Amino acid sequence: MVKRQDNDAEWHLNDARTRKWIVQCVKCQTIAYRADAPEQFFGRYHLIKHFKPMMLDSTGTCEDCRADANF
Repeated sequence: MVKRQDNDAEWHLNDARTRKWIVQCVKCQTIAYRADAPEQFFGRYHLIKHFKPMMLDSTGTCEDCRADANF
């Protein structure tokens, strides 16, 4: 089966045009797209379809993991 951008999240991880907008938390390993990504870029529609937005801090940790660490 041929991998296509419209139905395969892994396709985006392997394509340099969309990979630059994908981030991964160093703690929980969740993959998401950068919340500060521009309004228009190649593959945005599909990234939003397959991933949630996420902001990482300077250590590469997501908001959820930072919140858990504060308890």
